[in-house]
Amino acid sequence: MSDYPTDLSGLSGSRLVRLFLEAVDTPRTTPAEWAEFFDFKARVFALIAERDGNPDAAKAAERARTKRDRVLNEIADGGEV
Repeated sequence: MSDYPTDLSGLSGSRLVRLFLEAVDTPRTTPAEWAEFFDFKARVFALIAERDGNPDAAKAAERARTKRDRVLNEIADGGEV
């Protein structure tokens, strides 16, 4: 299972950035790991968009959700888990 935190609401902006950068540097080899990463990325950017009203962060969150959904669909269609 994922090591990504589930509740990001209490984290400061700088802590969010550190967690995200750690996630970027973590190697992923399976589609499931990629789906977890894109889900985490979407949650981080959605929170930034919500807090700051940042439309670029909202777009980044949407792109990450799209990538997550694409990977999950590939897994559901018989891809590697």
